[in-house]
Amino acid sequence: MPDKWMSVAEAAATLRVHTRTIERRIAGGKIQSRRADDGLLQVMISLSDEPDNAPDTALETVRELADNQVSLATGSASALVKFARDDANHARQELATVRQDAVRARHSALAAWCVVAALAVGATVAVGWTTQKITRANDDVRHLTDYAEKVRMEAQKLADSAERDKQRLVTERDNARQEAQSSKLAASEAAGRLAAYVEQNAKILDLSAKSPTTRPASFIQRLATAFSHD
Repeated sequence: MPDKWMSVAEAAATLRVHTRTIERRIAGGKIQSRRADDGLLQVMISLSDEPDNAPDTALETVRELADNQVSLATGSASALVKFARDDANHARQELATVRQDAVRARHSALAAWCVVAALAVGATVAVGWTTQKITRANDDVRHLTDYAEKVRMEAQKLADSAERDKQRLVTERDNARQEAQSSKLAASEAAGRLAAYVEQNAKILDLSAKSPTTRPASFIQRLATAFSHD
């Protein structure tokens, strides 16, 4: 029949023996033992070891009880030592597992810190680069603003100067027109006076021609004669 892992109490009930007998067999290496996940001690029991008849079982029980009385001290001590050794081995295994977990956790923490440091360095570089770009952009905007203001002021000056030149030219044009009109009036008046003067001198010359005289021509006559020749 197949073997089965049982607790000490279940094994004693199955084999119809005392629990100390199971402990003694464990200490003597006759029965394989282990610790379960919950820490309970288990033993490997072959179901073929069950007694076939009651007299043999009773005899075995009596014999085991006698043996228990004889080897109580040594058997219990050996079992306790075996249990202590098993507990120590189990504790060592758990300690090794804990140490491995601690090493893995340390490595994971180190990797996480490396990632955090890399991200921090990247963020610092990005912030510095962005700050530099923003500062440079602000400087460029300020320079362009100043240049635009200067250009606007120059354009305003040019516009004002052009307006003044325009006003001056308009004034000069108006003055030139007035002077031209004045010159035309003066020329017309002079032409009228000259025509009247010439007409008057012509009459004088006609009169002089009709009345011969030996007197020399006067200055006015000479002037009239010159105008008439012209």
